[in-house]
Amino acid sequence: MSILRSSHLLRHLERQAASSISATSSRNISGLPPGVAPLFEYASNCNITQGVQSSIEAIHGLGLPWATTIVASGIALRLATAPAHIYAEKLFAKRLHATNFFTQAVLKKLSEHFKIDIVPNKDNTKLVLKTENDLIHKECDRLITEKVNEYMQENRLQASRIQNLKMFTVPVWIFSSFAIRNIISSDFHPSIPGALWLNDLLLPDPYFVLPVAVGIFGFLNLFSQRLIYPVRMSNFRTKTYDYLLAFFTLFAVRIMMDLPACISLYWLTVSTTGMAQAMILRHPKVKSLLGIQRLPTDSRTPLRDLFLLRRPRSFDGICHEFGGGCGPWSLSRSTLSPIGSSSFRLFRNRSLCPRWEESASDLSARRPCVTHARIAPSWIQRSCFSV
Repeated sequence: MSILRSSHLLRHLERQAASSISATSSRNISGLPPGVAPLFEYASNCNITQGVQSSIEAIHGLGLPWATTIVASGIALRLATAPAHIYAEKLFAKRLHATNFFTQAVLKKLSEHFKIDIVPNKDNTKLVLKTENDLIHKECDRLITEKVNEYMQENRLQASRIQNLKMFTVPVWIFSSFAIRNIISSDFHPSIPGALWLNDLLLPDPYFVLPVAVGIFGFLNLFSQRLIYPVRMSNFRTKTYDYLLAFFTLFAVRIMMDLPACISLYWLTVSTTGMAQAMILRHPKVKSLLGIQRLPTDSRTPLRDLFLLRRPRSFDGICHEFGGGCGPWSLSRSTLSPIGSSSFRLFRNRSLCPRWEESASDLSARRPCVTHARIAPSWIQRSCFSV
């Protein structure tokens, strides 16, 4: 009889626990604005969140403390989503090499046709035809854009596809945050002791160290991306993107100041591992191991280059370093990037077209610009791209 009574008591306690958990969850959801509550309810109960929550609890089941479990979960999810970023880097490198090659091909053919020199522009950011004829410049830009877009479409190297490969992991991080929220918001939530100034990770950080650290790493990530993929800051779209990203970073920091410190610890792990992943994928040996083509932004010391800015070199110094001439080298925006700061390097597109060869003296021996030359006929468009 005592065994039966104890079993009935256990079942009664289980039903009460389940009802209390659902009531607590419903109270948390009902306390939100009406327009947001359904989204939070879906995010808390969807299959992705439940799966991540089960994985986190399984990691804790290995005997790790909850604080270590949260950090280990962030690292594990970063490793699980790394293949998408690696594949995106492969596509990005192919896109960059293709853009560089077609830029070279168009400039070379138009230079031969019009007997025009190829020189660096005023900003030393790319090679252009040495002419004041705007029609030639427009036709050159049109040919480059047309052939590059055609190649990108045929080989599925669209910029949107590359960006989507990197952005599709964002929902994973959001749902994983809800998984941690489910764990710490239940009636039988675990105790998560902290260390140093944090006695309890279920309480907000009293000195805001973790939220501020998340914000700092967020801005460092943005800064590092601007070093790797430099763009003109006068571009309205780029400036708007940067301002929005900065706003959401500051907004997230403000929200995390009121959240339990364990959530800030999780997002700090996500931020640091994301930055480490970006730095590692810039190392030449890592790229060679993963089969990613080399880029001018590769560096053996990516972390040092982020803080120790090196003095920029002149265009003439770069040409001298690579053999005394700029003939076989392209200096387009897509292939010229700062390493560290404004220290430039160039690269040759042998990987895309091994037959692409030209001596430096060929371009240096060009005749003066023909200002009244007619626009390139269609045969140039056909002969430029027999690769």
